[in-house]
Amino acid sequence: MLIGKFKTNQPFLFAVLLLIAVFLWIDAFLTFNSVSLIEENAAPLYIWIAVFFNEYRFWSVLLSFIFMIIQAIMFNRVIAGRNLVDLNSQLPALFYIVLMSNNFSLMGLHPIWFANFFLIIALDKIFDVFSEEEVYVEIFNVGFLISLASLFYIPALWFILLLISALIIYYLVNIRSILASIIGFVTPYMFVALYYYWFDKLEERSAELLNFRSLLSDFSLSFTPLAWASIGVIGIIALVAIFRIYIGGLSDKPVRIRKRYHVLLAYFIIAAITVPFAGEMMHVHQGLLMLPLAAIMAGFFQESKKTFWNELFFTLLIFLIIVGKLTRLE
Repeated sequence: MLIGKFKTNQPFLFAVLLLIAVFLWIDAFLTFNSVSLIEENAAPLYIWIAVFFNEYRFWSVLLSFIFMIIQAIMFNRVIAGRNLVDLNSQLPALFYIVLMSNNFSLMGLHPIWFANFFLIIALDKIFDVFSEEEVYVEIFNVGFLISLASLFYIPALWFILLLISALIIYYLVNIRSILASIIGFVTPYMFVALYYYWFDKLEERSAELLNFRSLLSDFSLSFTPLAWASIGVIGIIALVAIFRIYIGGLSDKPVRIRKRYHVLLAYFIIAAITVPFAGEMMHVHQGLLMLPLAAIMAGFFQESKKTFWNELFFTLLIFLIIVGKLTRLE
């Protein structure tokens, strides 16, 4: 019944959403001492956060939980406000919370929460870029936001490919748009480079930033059987959603809606192919995948009229997440 309810905009749904979030995060609040943030080779703006909150782990969990709720609301406004689901639908927020609560590795003030914050804003601007009069200013802003995301989580650098993909999708590829993208992207790094140069750390930090080889060598896929089962269910739902939406499901949609869905697909593909570059942060990197996936799933379930199968798959996903959490608490 949850899927059907969240297709509407009833006043009590925010309270239900909050209860679901708290329920899915109980294990993190009970075992907050197990939450550790990776300090080694951390991004320039994240290193101090990791060092500080490794000493205050309860606050790390609480603030990441609050951050998730805020992002879910932002994300819902972006997806519903751009007509990818019904205007009153709360499905994007529901799926964002459920997917981001799937793995204990995402619980805590990890860099992915900061990266997703800026990427949600960037996605909103990409969706609306075609209707803006000052389109090149917005392209600059998107590049700037992606750059800020990477200053908290280095693999977010690859999302410059998302901006390039969006320019292609919106037929905005020209010298001015490319220059606006590059200038927006490099501007934050110019200030960071100046800071490190001033304190004679530029060479050291540059070497860490470009050390993709070591990131690849640290890549591994080590999950518990229950985690693999959960990934399998998410994968099946994702494949069905992508197939139904992109193979014929967009044919009756306005051009602007089709373009926005194509941006989401590009987002998902880029997030997927950059997984190996996450290295030891691979378990955290899945948070980048969950953002576009939540939007695609929300769009699929919004259009799907098969109530039984909708509720069955969603219930199975919740069940596997809960069993995984109970197993970890034993």
